[in-house]
Amino acid sequence: MVRVTVGSRGPAHAAPISCVAFRADGLRLASGSHDRSVIVWDTTEPHRAVMVTEFAQKAPVLSVAFNPAAADLLATGSADGTAAVWRVVDDRPPSLMKVLAGHPGPVTSVAWMPDGQHLLCQIDASRAAVWNAFDEIYLGELDDAVRLAVSPYGLVATVGADGLVAVRDLWRGPGRITYLPGAAIEDCAWSPDGSALALAGDDGALELLNPGLQPIRSVRLGDTPLRAITWSADGSSLIAGSYDPALVALDPAGRPQWRSTDARLWPRSLAVAGSLVAASTFGARPYLVDLATGAGIGTGGPGPEPTAPFRGGTLTATGRIVTAGSVGDRHPLWEHETRVTAVAALGDRVAVSAAHRAVRVMLVGDGSTVERGITLHAPEPVKAVAVLGSPDAPVVVAAAFDFRLYSWTLDWNGMPAGPRVIGEFGYGIAALTRLDDYRLTATDHHGELVILALGADGALSA
Repeated sequence: MVRVTVGSRGPAHAAPISCVAFRADGLRLASGSHDRSVIVWDTTEPHRAVMVTEFAQKAPVLSVAFNPAAADLLATGSADGTAAVWRVVDDRPPSLMKVLAGHPGPVTSVAWMPDGQHLLCQIDASRAAVWNAFDEIYLGELDDAVRLAVSPYGLVATVGADGLVAVRDLWRGPGRITYLPGAAIEDCAWSPDGSALALAGDDGALELLNPGLQPIRSVRLGDTPLRAITWSADGSSLIAGSYDPALVALDPAGRPQWRSTDARLWPRSLAVAGSLVAASTFGARPYLVDLATGAGIGTGGPGPEPTAPFRGGTLTATGRIVTAGSVGDRHPLWEHETRVTAVAALGDRVAVSAAHRAVRVMLVGDGSTVERGITLHAPEPVKAVAVLGSPDAPVVVAAAFDFRLYSWTLDWNGMPAGPRVIGEFGYGIAALTRLDDYRLTATDHHGELVILALGADGALSA
């Protein structure tokens, strides 16, 4: 089961990094990948992070967490429904201590209780199992945990599929406090002193609550939905990952500190220790930035506004608004509820835009008037869109921020057919490029591309 490399500077991960976690002293960073490997990095010199130890599991690794009471213990959660506890020491191979199996779905998150004995394992997107990890005793489930976080004092915050945020004390009180936020919550995180719970919303807002779930303040970071949230060790900074993709830092009063953007960033998981911020990525190594400035390894500039050729000009998205026309003569077409991530067009008649999970398809008439419109609902947040076929029967293609590619066949007089899953890309989809009315390319983050063609039945195939 175990593949080990000690003291290697090897090629790092061979697939996207799904999770990151710092050791308490900030000198070691663990990263887990869809290639089934876990790597522990020496981050003493962040710009030259060295791979210290590597080991493999039987399925993609979705979560890692260092033990708060024993710095050499690392918990992992995997797509095969298992959680494991490893002893990871620099000068010898890692050893597998415990395996917590039998979960009915992927273990998407692992979180230690402050005693370092009990482990919470989030199962898929519905509930969390509670374990005494070292005695391998299953203690029960929390049935409302799509997201979870543990405070330094053992309070467990969960976000349920119904949108409710709950706080409970598993050991000292059976009851729970609940709160219904105004937007869907993507992640939650306790402050280092346990005095505040941060909620990352898909409306682009960050909300702070006290342990009794009374609101402290709400800060809107922009129009882009937030995906992840964490705190600096001293509580002076909040770092949010958004679907731009970007990392944004602010102080607890809501004042912005910096913004770091990169196309390969995949902010599914964030970690902070000392002066360093780490995030998961579609690259081979963790995305690292300096906590004070946002600068560091792998950072880039903000990407251009989404545009597509349309009627001799361009279809362009600025924030939430989609416009058409030439420079100096632009006409607004419509406005989304969140920031637009992609636009596409078919001839001079069909315009498409995507904002989070909403994909709007419009039949545009003379004078940029919208004759007909359909809003499609994607199963996942959308990163890129394309449209093929004919204006009378367009086929819309949407690439998720993660791995899947979807399509819909539209009938302006009836219900759209879809979404169909066209395929999955192991390195994530970086871009969709339309070749003609019936073909497009899908390019992954390693530069490999697939040509997809539209068949007579409206289905896409490679």
